[in-house]
Amino acid sequence: MKQRIFPFFAQKRRFLITALMILVALWAAIPAVRALILVANPSGRSIPHTSSTDLPVQEVHFTASDGVRLAGWLAIASPSSPTIILVHGFKGSRVDMLPWAQFLYHASGYNVLLYDSRGCGESEGWGIALGAREPDDVIGAVQYLKHRSDLTNKHFGALGISLGAGIVLLAAAREPALQATVADSAWVDESAQTHRMGHLSALPLLPYEPILVDALIGMHLEDARPLDVIRHISPHAVMLIHSADDANTTTPLTGEHQLYQAAQSPKVQWIAPSGGHTGALKAHTAEYEQRVLAFFSAYINEH
Repeated sequence: MKQRIFPFFAQKRRFLITALMILVALWAAIPAVRALILVANPSGRSIPHTSSTDLPVQEVHFTASDGVRLAGWLAIASPSSPTIILVHGFKGSRVDMLPWAQFLYHASGYNVLLYDSRGCGESEGWGIALGAREPDDVIGAVQYLKHRSDLTNKHFGALGISLGAGIVLLAAAREPALQATVADSAWVDESAQTHRMGHLSALPLLPYEPILVDALIGMHLEDARPLDVIRHISPHAVMLIHSADDANTTTPLTGEHQLYQAAQSPKVQWIAPSGGHTGALKAHTAEYEQRVLAFFSAYINEH
């Protein structure tokens, strides 16, 4: 009888130990899985097609200032017009910026460059850099436009939404050719991302997720701080747009107030009464367009 009981309990113990080891391995892997989900962009790799826009766009390819190959559309209203560079949000694509491109092109005759940020759409990269490296995309776009012989006007502006809003602020602080920058629903830093790392409800996790994210993007994520550099955009102009009811945890209205306070003149601020995250254009179309066009008209040299 004893010979039968002991093997049963030994087998049960081995099963419990194996199950516990599997659970520990899964627990230890949670930060790695979350880091990969945050950075990787398998769902955003569809290639935008020109049939999705009524603008007379041409396919363009250019290189970010750090060498990443990017793809986009350029619509030229007039070689003598300024060009506005449009930057989409988190894991989006150039298609997201068509509503902005259409009114800039049709209402005021600006040339518009819409492109896929690294790791998005048709551009190179298996994942995104959460705003840490994407300013190099914008700077590469400026350099590309400067060297196009069919654009006689070498004056540029930029407009970004959500993640792209912080990206254009970071880029404008480094690139003096951007004479006017609009940031719609911007973030002040990546603290919302870094604070969520290492926690999953009440379950404590191993604290390696931030280190892994930094390794994946090739840069220290906490160094991406529009709040620290927005003052360097001056003497060029910056416009901040935010909806009063933006409930996105990464872009609270209090962050917009911090950015506006830190910015130097010339600066413009518009708090839309509603619209939610990046929704002010849809909720208040006429006023949004009027304000943005007036800003670019005032601060981008036409000639």
